[in-house]
Amino acid sequence: MPNPPPKEDVWAFNPIGSPFPEHPVKVFGQANMYVALWYKHGKPVHGRAWNNGGVLECSFPYKKAELTGAKDLGGQIQRLQHQDFEFHRISQVLQYPGDHNTLGFWYEWIKYKDRFEKTEERQMLKCGDSLPILWKNRKEGALLGCLDNSTELAHFSHDGITESLQGEPLGDMWIIVRNTKGGPPTCMCTVCCPPPPPVPPPEPPPPPPGPPPPRVMIDEWMDLRAGDPWPDTHLMKAIGKTLDTIPGENPDQYVALWYQQGEPIMGRVWNDNGKVAAAFGWFGKEYREKVGSLQVLVELSDNIRGFDYSWQPFSVCGGFDAKEWIPVYVDYPKGIISPCVITWEGKQILGKASFLHFISASLPHLDCESHLLYQKLRFVEKKVIFQVDIRNERASSAFNGKENVLVGPPVHTQMVLCRKAKPGYKFE
Repeated sequence: MPNPPPKEDVWAFNPIGSPFPEHPVKVFGQANMYVALWYKHGKPVHGRAWNNGGVLECSFPYKKAELTGAKDLGGQIQRLQHQDFEFHRISQVLQYPGDHNTLGFWYEWIKYKDRFEKTEERQMLKCGDSLPILWKNRKEGALLGCLDNSTELAHFSHDGITESLQGEPLGDMWIIVRNTKGGPPTCMCTVCCPPPPPVPPPEPPPPPPGPPPPRVMIDEWMDLRAGDPWPDTHLMKAIGKTLDTIPGENPDQYVALWYQQGEPIMGRVWNDNGKVAAAFGWFGKEYREKVGSLQVLVELSDNIRGFDYSWQPFSVCGGFDAKEWIPVYVDYPKGIISPCVITWEGKQILGKASFLHFISASLPHLDCESHLLYQKLRFVEKKVIFQVDIRNERASSAFNGKENVLVGPPVHTQMVLCRKAKPGYKFE
């Protein structure tokens, strides 16, 4: 917002020794020096005023002398108060009772040599041919005196005398002007220094995340027959790698499920020259020929299923306490059967594991073909894919023409295929 039209300067007057006036204009860079004006025989003379314990004192150059006291000055000096006065034996002090918003200007000190710059917004403070001038870099201390604009002769009073300067030294001295544009750099009015905008209200917290997208929560079993072409599907591989397996066995083994007289049996399949080959163990025997129909576990892609697979030691997933990892299993009255990779004489092979009874509801219902998998806990584990009987702590795998069995504590270190629900998902 522009300033209003500038008003007249304000001068106030008080007798020498009277209380120091309000709102005096301080000289640039000086702690106790103010702009003063005195008339001698109708001729204006600028000088300095100061506050001496709350009492007004002043000094003016006149001819070769310094005039300071009431006797010298006729008893009074006058301070600027935006009114016209006709003074002869009265002194004045410049005042600034407002700001640029009310008076339309502010006082600025500039070097004398810059007086012709920005004249459209700067007005020199002067009375007749006299204007205040500050000898700021004086070695003995700064002085405010008067400059005769007609002769460019500056006069400064001190120590009872008047010292005069002219010409080049005046260029770096300071004069006071009325600046009609904006306010001073230190102005803190609401125009120059508007209050900060109100603090915006806090952003509402983000809404709680919605439910995760629907994902598959059951295992995917594919129906095959031994001798079928090897499927172009990502099957569940024993511990996710090529095994250091029993001599004569294919080291790339995949989880398979077979039923013999209604009993679920976990075993393994492998790619035999592009055909599905399988091996299962049941009642001490190995079944490789005439296996017929079987199922293989498909490893669904991560973005489809709401759970993760992991091979965990029997001791981690076969206890009675709450478990993070739950065995992949098929329930049967004789035991809960899970895929298991066993280590037999230092070699790995996939088979099955059987578990002891677990706490009810520890495992989800799993639907494998037409058989319902119940909440009781048992599990099958193998290293050649081998099955684990979780209910009975038994693990076995078919190789070398028979079912090879581990029972009791040796089962605890065998690796069982498990699942864990992802965050936001749960098994029904």
